[in-house]
Amino acid sequence: MSTKEKVFFKKMTASKKAVVFTAEPCTAEQVANSGESQSVNFSLGAATVIGRKAFHNFGKQYFVQLDCTKVTPAQSPKVGDSFEITVTDKPVINQKTGKEMTNLFWGYAG
Repeated sequence: MSTKEKVFFKKMTASKKAVVFTAEPCTAEQVANSGESQSVNFSLGAATVIGRKAFHNFGKQYFVQLDCTKVTPAQSPKVGDSFEITVTDKPVINQKTGKEMTNLFWGYAG
């Protein structure tokens, strides 16, 4: 099933050949922090162990193939800007593992 919905810009992929949108608004700080190491030192009694810190869950996201290779930084949207795309409930499959990616679905420009 696919429908048009309002979504929010998260980021362009490194190749600039796709864009990731979120179903709920996000901030530039949340996006920047999601790329950081999630490991932290934790004191457990007399020992220091490594654990994971809490990080923002972006919820449902949409992967849209868009050729952004000629988009300049000045032309790029801001994180959280809203757009309307066609969303689906079809999950994106990780090409390395062959498994569905959690909370990442296909979206389309038209």
